[in-house]
Amino acid sequence: MKKYCKAYSLGELRKFPGWAAGAAAEEHDIADEQPVFLCDELTVLISPVGKDKDKRLFSDVTPEWREFCTEVLKFEIPEDLAFAYAESEQS
Repeated sequence: MKKYCKAYSLGELRKFPGWAAGAAAEEHDIADEQPVFLCDELTVLISPVGKDKDKRLFSDVTPEWREFCTEVLKFEIPEDLAFAYAESEQS
C-alpha cells in the first residue's frame, strides 16, 4: 500500500536514462509539464487517487532508478511521516 507520493513534472522523470525502456506505452501521450506522482515504492503513477490510482507509468525499479530518485530528484519520505512507516513495520 502506498503511503506517500510526491508530484513531479513528467519531464523531470524523463531525464532518467532508462526511462524510455521502462515506461508504459500511454506515457508517450503525456506532456512534459503534466504532474505525475513518484510513490514510496518508487513507481510512478498518473494519480495516487481516483480512477487513475492504479495506472503505473513506470515500475522498473532498478538500482539506477533508486539512485536517480534519491540523488537527482532528492526524493525521500518526510520526517514527519516516518512514524507511519515505523508503525507498519511493527505490525
